[in-house]
Amino acid sequence: MPFKKLLRDPFKKMLFELGAGYYARKLATGPEADIRRDFVRSLDLPPAAAAPKPLRFLDVGCGPGHVARGLARSGYHVIGVDRSRSFLRIAKKLSANDHNLSFQFSPTEKLPFADGSFDYTYATGVIYWVEHIVATLREMVRVTRPSGTVAFLDPHASMSIANARAYGLQNRMSRRDIHKLVTWATSAQLNRRFEESDLRRLLTEAGLVSLTLEQRLGGMVWFGKGTVPAPQP
Repeated sequence: MPFKKLLRDPFKKMLFELGAGYYARKLATGPEADIRRDFVRSLDLPPAAAAPKPLRFLDVGCGPGHVARGLARSGYHVIGVDRSRSFLRIAKKLSANDHNLSFQFSPTEKLPFADGSFDYTYATGVIYWVEHIVATLREMVRVTRPSGTVAFLDPHASMSIANARAYGLQNRMSRRDIHKLVTWATSAQLNRRFEESDLRRLLTEAGLVSLTLEQRLGGMVWFGKGTVPAPQP
């Protein structure tokens, strides 16, 4: 299943190291912040206080840590990993007073955790960017416990500059928010956008079962999740 990738990995690394501050501000508010909050709600998490033991989350490609902080402030235990040291410095600074939250350096395709370490492993706007997509998904499955959840948010095949601009205008977004959506769509066009059949194949080959795929943001974004199967006796 070939994906045309115009932005190569060394360029992506440089882009996020140099632009970490810009991306941290961009993701903090507007449509991307809203869609990430919707994503967390879509997981239907049990209240942290009601869980028999603390639920452990791994945020893969956590960036500035906006999603991880929200989960930690709701009482969950969260670790965020990213390969951008600039992002990690920002994430740690913004989370200095937060409990149940830590960040560490790691590539997505080689996570430094034991098998089955987390109840939930998720990535928001990451899978479509990574160079090693198959290895990344398999690692996310590996570090999640049996019956645990792997979830992600990524562009649907319909995400384009034209569709993003039209969606923003139809929903009376501000010029600034439309620009944010168009920037996201530009990144998607230069990297990957997913048809349902592609996603199902990738997730099944990574080892997930009970897949759920939903289209959001006018159909331009996937909310996806699957379950790590219990080992066969």
